[in-house]
Amino acid sequence: MHLLFLPRYASQGASSRYRLWQYAPLFEKVGHEVDVWPLMDDSYLRRLYENGRRPWPQIFSGYTRRILKIPELRDFDVVLCEQEAFPYMPVAWEDCLRRRCQRFFVDYDDAAYVRYERWPFLRNKIPRIMAEASGVVVGNPHLAQYARQFNPRVTIIPTVVDLTRYPKRPQAKATSSIRVAWIGTPVTAKLLIPVVPVLQRIQQEYKDLAFCFIGAGRAGIFDGLNAETPEWSEEEEAKLLADCDLGIMPLPDDEFTRGKCGFKLIQYMACYLPVVASPVGVNREIVEHGRNGFLASNPEEWYTALSQLIMDRNLRQSMGRAARDKVESGYTLERGFAKWLAVIEGLAEECGLIPSVEITLGQRA
Repeated sequence: MHLLFLPRYASQGASSRYRLWQYAPLFEKVGHEVDVWPLMDDSYLRRLYENGRRPWPQIFSGYTRRILKIPELRDFDVVLCEQEAFPYMPVAWEDCLRRRCQRFFVDYDDAAYVRYERWPFLRNKIPRIMAEASGVVVGNPHLAQYARQFNPRVTIIPTVVDLTRYPKRPQAKATSSIRVAWIGTPVTAKLLIPVVPVLQRIQQEYKDLAFCFIGAGRAGIFDGLNAETPEWSEEEEAKLLADCDLGIMPLPDDEFTRGKCGFKLIQYMACYLPVVASPVGVNREIVEHGRNGFLASNPEEWYTALSQLIMDRNLRQSMGRAARDKVESGYTLERGFAKWLAVIEGLAEECGLIPSVEITLGQRA
């Protein structure tokens, strides 16, 4: 089949890279043809992260480029779209694009519908997209529960990692210092603000403690912390995380964060790092409290969890191994691709595009 991916960002955008881009080579390996048309190029994200403002020339260019390509959509057997084709535009534009598609799938890794709650003319946009799609793919059960109100054809595919990019065994530490990791963007760094006082308190008690906030930019919220803020890069992210000893993921508890897919945790755990996370949404499923990390609801629980992991090397090691086991058992690229393949080829079989066959990924490769 000829597949078209419509991600929101080029490959430097984390959500687009892990939800769609990383699957393109695998689909091609098993015989499908794949084109990828991102809405925004990498320059959009660079400028957004530099000054926090959306660069309107890039936005105008991206939307224009996608509109002009609408007539070409009939050339593809299946179109996979990340969340929506035209963010913040009326649903009529989505309908115009979808009608040109033979089969149209939409994928969500967060609660995109929340951003339109205060926009009356857009409030029903995401439900309408879901209802009209050939199928809806989501990253967690919370999103699946929402999507099933509008479409019975919903599949859960967690956000996954390619373990070949991560260490095969825990990395031996050259020093006795403890490094706490967080990975994200300058936009999401604000999620660290509620735990900064806890981190400052712990730093006063454990002098060999350091923090590594990957991709966070030069946010002033880290003043007073022994913190590094290395720039994110696809080539270095796994190495930077593997140099740390534990990972954190603080979140407020609201409808938007309940839709998040916990991908930070998956990355930490792939590097054999135990984690401390807020018990929000799918974090409750990924983190097995006391086995591969801790769930912490308030400052005292955050302090206690971090202190235990900082003080007990054996606990870090045992939880780190359990964390890696969790990723290997359910959050690998191979498992994610097997689910995507079942979705796409299952539909194709129903429509008579390809014969029904039973074959393993290993046989295909």
